[in-house]
Amino acid sequence: MELSEATGLAGTFVTSLLFRIHSLPLGDRSEWAGRWWRDRGSRIPLRPALDEAERHLRLFASRRIDKSRDRQIFLDISAIADDEGQGRCPALADNLCTIYEARPQTCRTVPLHYSRAPSTLENYLDRFTATPDYRCDTSLAAPAILDGNKVLDPQIADERAKAVTLAKADRRWKERMVALMADPAEAAAAGLPTYDAVLSSSDNGFATMLPMIVAWRVAAKEGLLSRETLQDICRKQAALIRARIARSGRGGASKELLDTVALYEREFGGS
Repeated sequence: MELSEATGLAGTFVTSLLFRIHSLPLGDRSEWAGRWWRDRGSRIPLRPALDEAERHLRLFASRRIDKSRDRQIFLDISAIADDEGQGRCPALADNLCTIYEARPQTCRTVPLHYSRAPSTLENYLDRFTATPDYRCDTSLAAPAILDGNKVLDPQIADERAKAVTLAKADRRWKERMVALMADPAEAAAAGLPTYDAVLSSSDNGFATMLPMIVAWRVAAKEGLLSRETLQDICRKQAALIRARIARSGRGGASKELLDTVALYEREFGGS
């Protein structure tokens, strides 16, 4: 979900900060470019597909050029709800969404997620509906929601557009974190990883995640959140983590969980 959505849902579930690297080939003549195009299942030729992917990623992520490896690098910073290791959405209860009216854009655009470029939606939808347990109606009687690259369902199309608007509103916040990550000293002071560390982890197949408080502190310093709002968010997150610790028993709570709740509580003087 986008960062500002996590702020609104701070009292609903524990949220982490997620750093994702997307790589695109710089040109369209390499073997890698061909594999990239085939894997995406794009409906358009390779060169236009690359251009479309670049335009789409620029909506959500910062861009760098890595000529040494013939690639464009896009760093996307977003929020993710912690599922407590259950492998299912923490907002579900008896298979029903408990936050339906306030659900984030990442949920509202299912099964045509806003992070997907238009020419890849058909392939993504086919994979989505083939996944077990999603209970999608794919019969001829089901209403059509996609025609080639065009989203036919007006509600999903509108939610995809709203997600782009939300990403633009969060851009200043994300760009400030990216700027801090460029300098090791500033990154360490802000509790952020360096850009190179995130890139190295991604190249080795690992995602980078941190407690969401890191992003909220940056937002407060940028004037995007008031000090009072930051403390209120931290109280809500600390309460959720404390409830999780209570469920597991202190002896069963991980050191990471105990360290995280302490991090939040220090922000508002809790104990």
